[in-house]
Amino acid sequence: MVFDDLSPDLADFARALVDAAGAAGLQPRVTSTLRTRSQQARLYRGFLANPRRAYPVAPPGYSAHEYGEAFDLVVSPMEALADVGYTWQQWGGGWDGADAVHFELPGASDRARQKGREQEGKSPFLVELASSLPFGLPLSLVLDFLGIPASARKSITPEQEEYLRSITLRSGLK
Repeated sequence: MVFDDLSPDLADFARALVDAAGAAGLQPRVTSTLRTRSQQARLYRGFLANPRRAYPVAPPGYSAHEYGEAFDLVVSPMEALADVGYTWQQWGGGWDGADAVHFELPGASDRARQKGREQEGKSPFLVELASSLPFGLPLSLVLDFLGIPASARKSITPEQEEYLRSITLRSGLK
């Protein structure tokens, strides 16, 4: 089932919401549940490339989807999504009309942001750089362009990291 990868605290309530929307004739469709960090990074890069998208996307590491605490749902007609969101809130769930397709456990986005901040200092710089690159641009190409040999890409000195950070900031890559 689509909800099996979600937190046990969320899965049964998510099923119940979908069932209720279906019973109301709204043709609910779950579009996303648990996401990997790489899936979240791909969505985030797409969002950055087109910031006028209808719904926001959290950076990788900062999404409640990555922790199994959120799912996305659409209904037909989409105007009824506010009613579904209201129902979810009445049941104690987290929902905000600014990201109307996103349903979560209470406080899930806050917990995800906290986890993301905690992980920020732990990611190797090249991983951070790779997650910020424009869609489809391989990190190896950027490092080749910067003149960093393949042998040096796994262990970077603090000075090299600082240099790379300054280049990426000036280039608008991160």
